[in-house]
Amino acid sequence: MNNSTFVYGSELQGRGYATTTDLIFGILTTVGGVIAFGSGIVDLCMIKRIKIFHNAFGFLWATRTIAEMCSDLSYALYTGPVTILQSANMNPYVSIVVYHYAFTFTYLQCVMNLVIAINRFVAVWYPMHYRGIFKKKMCWFVAIFGACQSVSIPALYIILPCQNIAYGPRFYANVFPKCSADMERDYSLLVYVLVKACFIIACSGTAAINFATFCKIGHVRFTSRARYQSEEFRRDVRLFVLGVIQDILMMFIALMILLCNTKTHLSIVGALLSYDGVLFVYTFNTVSMVLCGLLKLILKLINWTTKDDSKKPANSHG
Repeated sequence: MNNSTFVYGSELQGRGYATTTDLIFGILTTVGGVIAFGSGIVDLCMIKRIKIFHNAFGFLWATRTIAEMCSDLSYALYTGPVTILQSANMNPYVSIVVYHYAFTFTYLQCVMNLVIAINRFVAVWYPMHYRGIFKKKMCWFVAIFGACQSVSIPALYIILPCQNIAYGPRFYANVFPKCSADMERDYSLLVYVLVKACFIIACSGTAAINFATFCKIGHVRFTSRARYQSEEFRRDVRLFVLGVIQDILMMFIALMILLCNTKTHLSIVGALLSYDGVLFVYTFNTVSMVLCGLLKLILKLINWTTKDDSKKPANSHG
């Protein structure tokens, strides 16, 4: 291709017709986005209705859920439909804007994951200082600060030219649109650095904090029977488990994104894990929330049954 025939954003165009694989991936992405968004609504309803979430942890979890829901919309309303339609006349700048929109909220979600891990760390390691640290004003400050960071990320693409990537429906992945016909680079240096930094700082940092929290829980288990059996500590452990399972899944998906980022020859499995993988994690959040609610309900029923049985007079024999 020479400069006279070069068209910017040709990598972001569809093939002009939809194959069976296009339809399958597009439908899965659209349905996954809708389910993940609906799951977020269920999450928020449970946070509002279940008393265990009426605290700083619940506020931070809700903030992360809202970020996830905003990201889900890009899958349900754009990525899935354009994969199904495979239009060859799409405006590449629309794809780029959608990518920045999705990445902004994904970044916020990543930040909130780290903050939630810190929240559980403080609750388990320093319970006496927990309420003093995670006050309402502090929670709002963290959420707003994370949002400001997220919104500022797209500005880097203006400062550093020719670094954009966007969704290419032919490849089922975010791809790099070349800025000239003779350009040899086929990837975005900025995206590579951002994704790698997110994985190293947020994902690995979250894992390290969770490991420290887990060690403290084990220490309390063997050194302080009274604290380990207290209702407040058991609640902290339940919330920790709720967050750490999601973090493990998110770390795996982040690794897949890091390995497969901007590649144009992915298998359908690789595309699903690296691109749609976050949808699976977001949906799992709701499943774990529902299970947490059911577990709490079952424990209440068991306690009520035990109390009723203890009040019954013993039967006399003989």
